[in-house]
Amino acid sequence: MQPDREVLKQFKSLRDLSEQQLEMLAQHAEMRSVRKGTLLIKCGSQDDFSLFLVEGTLKLTAADGRVSLISSGHPSALVPISQLLPRKYDVVCATRVTYITIDQQVMARVLASKQAPVASGSYLVSGDEEIEESEFEHQLVQQCLSDLENDKLVLPSLPDVAIRIGRALRDEVTDAHQIAEIIQTDPVIAAKLIKAANSALYAGRSPVETCTAAVVRLGSDVTHNLVIAYAVGELFKSPSAILQKMMHELWAHSVKVGAICYVLAKHDPRFRQDQAMLIGLLHDIGVVAVLNYAQKFPEVASDRQTIKYASQRLRAQIGSLILRKWGFPPDFIITALEAEDWLRDSGPEADYCDLVVIAQLHSFMGTDKALSTPGLDEIPARNKLSLGELTPEMSLYILEESKEQIAHAESLFALSG
Repeated sequence: MQPDREVLKQFKSLRDLSEQQLEMLAQHAEMRSVRKGTLLIKCGSQDDFSLFLVEGTLKLTAADGRVSLISSGHPSALVPISQLLPRKYDVVCATRVTYITIDQQVMARVLASKQAPVASGSYLVSGDEEIEESEFEHQLVQQCLSDLENDKLVLPSLPDVAIRIGRALRDEVTDAHQIAEIIQTDPVIAAKLIKAANSALYAGRSPVETCTAAVVRLGSDVTHNLVIAYAVGELFKSPSAILQKMMHELWAHSVKVGAICYVLAKHDPRFRQDQAMLIGLLHDIGVVAVLNYAQKFPEVASDRQTIKYASQRLRAQIGSLILRKWGFPPDFIITALEAEDWLRDSGPEADYCDLVVIAQLHSFMGTDKALSTPGLDEIPARNKLSLGELTPEMSLYILEESKEQIAHAESLFALSG
């Protein structure tokens, strides 16, 4: 049966939705009651739904045997259960349970349609005072939102080579030679992939000289993520000198955050390092679309203040739509939406967005931006990552460990032009 909208409103991530949005979710949701002992989620699975607990108690068992209980009404039951993919827990009904499932793509689409708040974070603010909205800035944002609402906003497309590699892997193509043949249709990316395979991050005893050998050394998952990163890097370009400078600043910020995510993931086995780096690289992809949109307005293209304001207002909403259009998993979409929400608390289980939040705050250390963002001791995400006590000393250790990784990443992902 479909849940009532009032039932959906009790959950933290859904309570601010409009009645129309709640109705859309209700139409794509299913509410069921099942008996004690029913398995709802299998550890390691890649289910494409979000599960909400309405009534009863769930038993969550991690791969290492750790057990926790979540009961309806508890704060941890106000968010989706075991959301991280692949699933990190067996979720079994400890009592008779009533629960709701909602398709994750529908969830992402509805959440992305919410008006994005003005974000206080990222490279664009750089410690500035809060930006006040001028009439012209307001008009720019409203025009962009109107084009978005009427499907007139042109979103960037994922480059062809990344699409073809993703399709091949979904079709379970594992032959390194076949994968390399696809990559070699883009000689620039093929050359970068060979360089990556020979870098300090991935190098073996002897250098590789062919794209096929690079794919063998890297493995299909790392190859796929690197191809996406290289392909997306080509989107960070603009004919305007001012906008191109902002593109370079944005990419530098994204590379630094991605590199720190890679290091953080090393300390928490729940996360894949290559996936963490890619999510860090793409968390601000919405700004690319805003900068491209600004080219339509000559009076805007030379006004950094207006562009900053528009980027703050629109980055989350547009970024999530781009990643959904590209067919990326929910972790990417949620991170685009919430990576600037420093005080987000999605429940007891850490997700990739928590990783990006912590990575960004580390990237600000030693800069003016650190003065305008909360301290790590105020961030809910810090207590959910397996980093031990995140003291100033631990943060310095993470930054020191990240230096080499950041240098490697800057070399691997340097923009041309």
